[in-house]
Amino acid sequence: MRGRNMASFAGLLLIQAIPLIQLLVVNHRGLPPSELLVLAGASVLGLLVQAFLFLLCPRISLVLAASLSLLALLEIWFIREFGWPLDGNALSLVIETNIAEARDLLWSLSLGWPVCAVLVVALLCAMAWRPPVAQGQLRSAAIRLLILASMGLLGLVYLDWFETGAEAQDSNPIFSSDPQGSRQALRGSFPVGVLWVLSDFANARRELDRAIKASKDYRFGVSPLPAQSKRRVYVYVVGETTRGDHLGLNGYWRDTTPKLAAREGVVSFHRMYTMSTFTRLSVPVLLSRKPPGDDMAIFSEASIVTAFKEAGFDTTWISLQAPIGYYESPVSLLAAEADRKVFLNPVDYRNSGRYDDAAVLALSAALRDGKGRDQFIVIHLLGSHFQYVDRYPEGFGKFLPDRPVGRSARLFSEDDKPYLLNAYDNTVLFQDSVLDEIIGILAVDQDAESWMMYSSDHGEAIFDDCRKFSGHGMASSATQNVAAVFWASPAYIASHAAKVTAMRQRADALISTSMMFETLSDLGGLHVPGGRPNNSLAGPVLRHPDEVAGIEGAEGGVCRS
Repeated sequence: MRGRNMASFAGLLLIQAIPLIQLLVVNHRGLPPSELLVLAGASVLGLLVQAFLFLLCPRISLVLAASLSLLALLEIWFIREFGWPLDGNALSLVIETNIAEARDLLWSLSLGWPVCAVLVVALLCAMAWRPPVAQGQLRSAAIRLLILASMGLLGLVYLDWFETGAEAQDSNPIFSSDPQGSRQALRGSFPVGVLWVLSDFANARRELDRAIKASKDYRFGVSPLPAQSKRRVYVYVVGETTRGDHLGLNGYWRDTTPKLAAREGVVSFHRMYTMSTFTRLSVPVLLSRKPPGDDMAIFSEASIVTAFKEAGFDTTWISLQAPIGYYESPVSLLAAEADRKVFLNPVDYRNSGRYDDAAVLALSAALRDGKGRDQFIVIHLLGSHFQYVDRYPEGFGKFLPDRPVGRSARLFSEDDKPYLLNAYDNTVLFQDSVLDEIIGILAVDQDAESWMMYSSDHGEAIFDDCRKFSGHGMASSATQNVAAVFWASPAYIASHAAKVTAMRQRADALISTSMMFETLSDLGGLHVPGGRPNNSLAGPVLRHPDEVAGIEGAEGGVCRS
């Protein structure tokens, strides 16, 4: 019996080692050797601690190993699907969604009932086993080894604490920074990393809940709109990292927007710019009256979602982005204002996750649930965020080659520019399809007054000028130029012809993302007290956006100097 249980215990440890093997073999995130060493060391340390415990307390150790092995099966599936183990976003997804959606996620795990049955048998064996008392020498050695292993765990705690201070990203963090470097690798280890993941999740939820509580009572004082026979359905789509000059609609040399170009009534604003090139700062400017130069993580006012709620609209937030994190939490604070929140991705932007077309099905479900009521729906996409090849299905890989052979494209290597450019344009091509499907769903209800407004949060540099920038976070016309598109239904045009005409007339105008709050409220017929004058694209007079006036053509002077 003892030999059988030792074999069972060894098998359970082998199951727990599989996540490490997966990460070392695939290495989706391209971790450098130093971080892979932390990942492997922490994982092995966790297995050794269990082995030493088995020498001291075999029965308890078997129960612990069986429980961790069940969790390891979930990790194995998650790594296979998304390239990284479970993190706080996956846990938050279960909390943010309803029970049915959480159940669907759990039942989608193809773990294999035979393996689960083996683990249950091992657990029952552990509970029934009465092991003989270990020999004194063996017990003494196990205690010493356990002490050494505990010191190793304390070393990991110190490593995490030391690097946390080094990763402070601004003077007003409010929301904790995402783990990077060795801290990120530590959280990817199993089973040790689970402790850090749970701690990160608890801290992030506490921070977000505190911010939500502080802002939930804000009111604009918007009067409810008068009832009318035609239903109002307004959809605002927030893109991610999509620059306007890569849209075929705007004259780009590649046909990246064939479906939107064929859709009647689509207006594209090719000169929209943002002052912020990070999601956590740029999205609040799109959705609230937060000043474009404000670098605070949160703003004293609520967002356009609350304004529509006060006007009597049923509100929904559909997101392909993660629920928590340094870049995500400020946006989730806005999402919390909606009547319903639907988070669709159990991973953050560093993983492949679900494609943006998942939002189309979620939109259809939201429209069915809200039938007969006026609705305002925000859809937050993953858009064109790096890794670009993770953002579109295989069928949208039109521009090739979109990846090197045998490895991932490197965002900061100019040698990989051809792959990056092709993959990036493929993301735009896929986004064209997603936006066209959203418009198609709205167009089905011909009696409804509906519109779709789309604008990205910021752009992306792909070695465009002499400075050889790539990615975003730095100031340039490539990173600050955002894609923006508008469409309205025939019923809306018939009732609001002047607004639609004004939108069309501004297609070539220089505009700022800070104009979106007033534009959305104006298109929705809302009268928000304290509005900024001449800030609506649908209004009779539009101000000159001084905050973004110097962005166009700025590279020319830089490269000549």
